[in-house]
Amino acid sequence: MQTIEISDKLYKEILAHKQGQESISKVIERNFKPEKSQLENDINKLDAEIRASRKSKKYTSAQVKKELGL
Repeated sequence: MQTIEISDKLYKEILAHKQGQESISKVIERNFKPEKSQLENDINKLDAEIRASRKSKKYTSAQVKKELGL
């Protein structure tokens, strides 16, 4: 683990973000680590849409033309 020097102001800000007995390194990790959960949510939404489209009823081009009045 590396040691870094930060200003008192930044240190106090990090302490303000602590939750319970959480370590400072966890606070920094939580606040500055890329949002994997958001990316995972987007992937899961897209996956659900793909699965739903596969389950949906398939129409032939003739049926589509008929419904559109072409």
